[in-house]
Amino acid sequence: MVGWIIPIFVGLILVYSVSWFTGDKNYSGVETRDDERSQLIKMKSIVGSWIFLLMILLIRFVIDLFNLNQLTITFKFPELLYLILLVSSYFVYYWVYSRRLSSNDK
Repeated sequence: MVGWIIPIFVGLILVYSVSWFTGDKNYSGVETRDDERSQLIKMKSIVGSWIFLLMILLIRFVIDLFNLNQLTITFKFPELLYLILLVSSYFVYYWVYSRRLSSNDK
């Protein structure tokens, strides 16, 4: 009974989180009240976090390709680690870009 409710619930969370992360109501119809500057900051943060994750994956691939993993830590769920890295790098990039693109100059 509960087995089919969980994927639907997780899917709805993912759909609504896209509009929150991007600040655009065209994706799921959620009103975010973001102006163009904050939407630009969110878009730049998304791009920066995905590039960071791709760099991590490329470094991991090169380490495995040349068999340099003598001291590599193994994880039971590496996908969870990559997801945590992706979301945390999004918030770091969001903080950096919001400070860099702040509207009040000091």
